[in-house]
Amino acid sequence: MKNRKNSLGVRLVQLFAAITVPLLTVLFAGGYYAKQNVLDQVSRSYQNLVSSNLQMMESSLGDITINLVDIVDHDENFLELTSPGLSDSEYFFARMGLMQRNQAYQAYYHSVDMFYLYSSVNDTLTLSNVLGTTEDYMDEVRASITETVHNRDQLESLQYKWTLVKIAGDYYLNRIAGNDLGSPAYIGALIRIDSLRSPLGNLNLQSGGDVLIVDNDGNILTSPSEALDYDFKLPREELSRNASFSFSHAGVKLFVVSSQSAALGINLSVVIPASELLQGLNIFQMIINVLPFFILIILLVYLYYFRRMVIRPILDLLGGIHRIRKGSMETQLPSSNLLEFQALNQAFNSMVVEIQDLKIDVYEERLHVQKAEMKHLQMQINPHFFLNTLNIVFQLADLQRYELVKKTVRHLVQYFRFMLQVKENSITLGQEMEHLNNYLEIQKMRYQQSFDFRITVAEDLRSAVIPSLIIQPFVENAMLHGISLKTEKFCLNISAVRSEEENDTMIVDISDNGKGSSTQKLQELNALDYTPGTEEGHIGIWNVKQRLTMRYNGRAGIHFSGNEPSGFRVRMILPIEYAEGER
Repeated sequence: MKNRKNSLGVRLVQLFAAITVPLLTVLFAGGYYAKQNVLDQVSRSYQNLVSSNLQMMESSLGDITINLVDIVDHDENFLELTSPGLSDSEYFFARMGLMQRNQAYQAYYHSVDMFYLYSSVNDTLTLSNVLGTTEDYMDEVRASITETVHNRDQLESLQYKWTLVKIAGDYYLNRIAGNDLGSPAYIGALIRIDSLRSPLGNLNLQSGGDVLIVDNDGNILTSPSEALDYDFKLPREELSRNASFSFSHAGVKLFVVSSQSAALGINLSVVIPASELLQGLNIFQMIINVLPFFILIILLVYLYYFRRMVIRPILDLLGGIHRIRKGSMETQLPSSNLLEFQALNQAFNSMVVEIQDLKIDVYEERLHVQKAEMKHLQMQINPHFFLNTLNIVFQLADLQRYELVKKTVRHLVQYFRFMLQVKENSITLGQEMEHLNNYLEIQKMRYQQSFDFRITVAEDLRSAVIPSLIIQPFVENAMLHGISLKTEKFCLNISAVRSEEENDTMIVDISDNGKGSSTQKLQELNALDYTPGTEEGHIGIWNVKQRLTMRYNGRAGIHFSGNEPSGFRVRMILPIEYAEGER
């Protein structure tokens, strides 16, 4: 029973209960219900207010549209404007009569900022004045309307619905009614978007609040308050829901009540800082102010114990793993008061001891394998090669070619001395190539004019260190399988150069123009799991692959391919290594 109390699970449950119970009690009992209740009431109140104002706005725009259509269909002055042959005085009085009617209508409907009249008979545009504007501003308005009435595509859309336009830096709703028969004439109305929110201008939204009109993408069409900059934008996906929502801007959480007009393509929105909504709840505000300190104290206590019981043992474990990676096999973890970490640390310490023993065993086994392979290679003295060489010496002696006899015997002695005396796992590339030269010189004595070879080694690579007898098996295979009795001379090329792609690797090529090999055999030799079918079949190739894997751990490679136009090619890619002090 005592041990279970010290387990990590029980401790975590205790800590979780100690934190969550008081925190949830304070949070839910003292604040959540009051906050949600206030937000719901404010949301419903503002939603009803915004929706009713938007409906009044649409109704007012409908009345203005009816007035424009009535003028086009029934007003005598407008009908005269479409008649050709009017005198200047008749045109003037007809135009003035229309503008006086519109000014009277504008005094009744304060939302209309401007009426304008266009007649194609005289190509004349007449505007009603907009209060508080400059002459330059009016010139921009005149130019924009003139461009519109001369653009048939824009006229068609404006005759069917109120359209949002931007003139002189301000957003307007624009609507045109007209008669396209005979001499076209048009009458239109401009309503500044800013004026549409005037019915809600008396709302007390506290500091940072504002009444906005935005388009369906959330872009502001009215002048924002000082608390909101011109980059302020409402989220489009929330506006399409036609309901209240909350979001954050510049680190301030805002509460938004919005209603969308599908006909006008605009949204009437009330934006209020969330902090202002809760300003009247003094008790709730006090709880909000105290709550962060209360949570901070609890979290500090929680973090202290959690770090002491959980984080620190985990960090000790990770530190031990990193030290093991770096080779510090004497690493041991200390004992822990928690049962779980105590068992884990004991298992880790036991594992380290086992790894250390296993590492020593593997290392010793590798040494044994390498020595055995080396001894095996040294003992692979082909009796046929030895007898053939002795036969060559006999024939040369019989022909009294004593200089050639001495040369052949010298190469043979150097060949076998190297084979019998090499005991190191590594030799220089130059030593390996000198040994191959002795072997090939003997073969040339045997085949005379039907065989030739060439060895090319970059000077800076001659002192590079490679595994001993790593190239010889491929040269012997070339002589055994590549040469034939055909009349063409058999040529063997051996080269060693520095790789152009990777400067720290060398490429050793052994190529011939012999019989070559089948595609199936090449695929078999290039396979990662290649194993010779019999002990005699390509045992040297398998041996070389195994030694390269043990020596370079995947940094070396061998590739077998055909040679052009015929023959066989072996390409070895080896890391360039030098003995200490050699370079």
